[in-house]
Amino acid sequence: MCGIGGVVRFDRPATSAGAELTCIRQRLAHRGPDGHGERFLGHAALCHTRLAMVDRRGGAQPLASADGRWHIVYNGELHNHHALRAELRGPFRTRSDTETVLAAFIERGEACLADLDGMFAFFVWDEERQEGFAARDRLGVKPFAWCRDPDGALRFASEAKALIADRPHADLEAIVEYLVAPAFSGVQRSPFAGIHYLPPGHLLRVGREGVEVRRWWRWSPAQEQARARGAGSGRADERGAEALADAVHAALEEAVRGALRADVPLGIFSSGGLDSTAIGALARPQLAGLPAFTIHFAGQERWGGRSALVVSDDAPHAAAAAAALGFDARRVEVDRAHLADELVALAAVNDALPAWEQELAQRALARAASAAGIRGVLVGDAADETHYGYHFLLDDDAVRGPEIILARLGSVGVRREVDPDPVARLTREYRALSGDAGDGAPEEHHAPAARTARVLRTMRLVVERWLPRLLHNGDIHTMAFGVEARVPFAAAPLLALAERVPVELALQGGVEKHLLREALRGVVPEAIRTRRKSALPKDQDAGPTYQVEARRVLADPHPLLRALVEPGEAHRLAAAPSIDERDRARLFRIVSLHHWACAHAVAGP
Repeated sequence: MCGIGGVVRFDRPATSAGAELTCIRQRLAHRGPDGHGERFLGHAALCHTRLAMVDRRGGAQPLASADGRWHIVYNGELHNHHALRAELRGPFRTRSDTETVLAAFIERGEACLADLDGMFAFFVWDEERQEGFAARDRLGVKPFAWCRDPDGALRFASEAKALIADRPHADLEAIVEYLVAPAFSGVQRSPFAGIHYLPPGHLLRVGREGVEVRRWWRWSPAQEQARARGAGSGRADERGAEALADAVHAALEEAVRGALRADVPLGIFSSGGLDSTAIGALARPQLAGLPAFTIHFAGQERWGGRSALVVSDDAPHAAAAAAALGFDARRVEVDRAHLADELVALAAVNDALPAWEQELAQRALARAASAAGIRGVLVGDAADETHYGYHFLLDDDAVRGPEIILARLGSVGVRREVDPDPVARLTREYRALSGDAGDGAPEEHHAPAARTARVLRTMRLVVERWLPRLLHNGDIHTMAFGVEARVPFAAAPLLALAERVPVELALQGGVEKHLLREALRGVVPEAIRTRRKSALPKDQDAGPTYQVEARRVLADPHPLLRALVEPGEAHRLAAAPSIDERDRARLFRIVSLHHWACAHAVAGP
């Protein structure tokens, strides 16, 4: 919806931050093509760039309370905007959900966060107490970056690159994580030294005494809670499973209804898979003929849908979904002739570093939607990550530990003098995050319980690292073109139901997302309901272009690339007669690191 930013400092008036604030706002201009605003208060300077989705006349920000005490800058959309507003004391001056969030915070304090259903990142300043409060939604759909300057000032923005200095330094640990574990990178730490991402489900308070960051929400599956208490397995009987599926159906239907509230044209990114097709099908009663954008790469038909990691030809499935459900199908053609330029642009846009080749597809889809006049798109993101949608959850070997997933995705070799064994170090970090003590001894006496525990630990890593990275990419690439990605599967009631689904039911019959598939029986065409999970397509014929780009980059690499990446492997990949999918992904990251460092004038290590 927007870009937010601000500067809080207690050693001088807020007006002294005028140049800083303007710089932040200008760097966020792409997020808000419909207007901008600035406000200077006692010790807080706030700015906003607006993508007007609701109440185009009355929703300008920063927004103040009627008495002038409270001021908010907000980025997001609430599914329960109208219901929540009806519970709050008025009167209200606008139709904007920004005012609803501010009213909820004034009336309920931080407890209001549990009542906010949707995607959001916001900052509220209390002019009376000279204190600030920020929060980010449960899954991290909307971004919030912040930093503390040497003089004690706190600066924040929707994107990290809005906060960087002229010659920013890199966080070397973050860069190494990107090279070795891209799917989990850019969440715990920003690649820019000193700049932090407020984690999903966390809040931040700032006052004269300093900054406090803490968690307000955590993914907490009922089965995991039961195991911690030593209770039963949490298995659902047939009747309970049917009731749960009905509840999931109803919750998703309500989430889609909430995501369709807008005063501007909406569309959908359609893969012809279960998640996006279900969203489109449930949207039909309110929005017939939904414009549906599907990616297509030159020569894609030759691939036959084959891929070493995922099935990745969506075109025929998306066409079938459009025919069955009446979508306005828009095929987005990607011309490989511009691939080298797109790699440069991608690295300049994604301040967390491009992690996946599929980001090229996201960029192309967002560009096409924007060119068609679409201001918001519905996406199926977060379904796989909260409803057990990944194939590797069915693989006993893959759920043994994060190092297996890292090996399958492929890591870029890092110079030993920088980190002698980054895979081992990161594996320890990820195991601790997932709650894996590493001994596994008690569980091995009961194999089914042991496997359930391993799946739950893997899911925690997916929800807390993999999913926020995916959502960051979705936001950064759509907002680069002034388009908002709306995520119905992030709706709070739906998340609460997903937490109740036992592992055995979610993966019943050796099928990922079993319960969700049952919930959508009769909603989508049967061939799509039973279709195997597929990732967003990537260009399977891009290897030669990557190699040409890699050879060019390696001839004069940025000092950061030269210092971190093991040169033998990089040169071997660039010169190989042919490369497989994992090698192509490695080259993508090597090239992207160089372009990112150059685009942001990052200082050498």
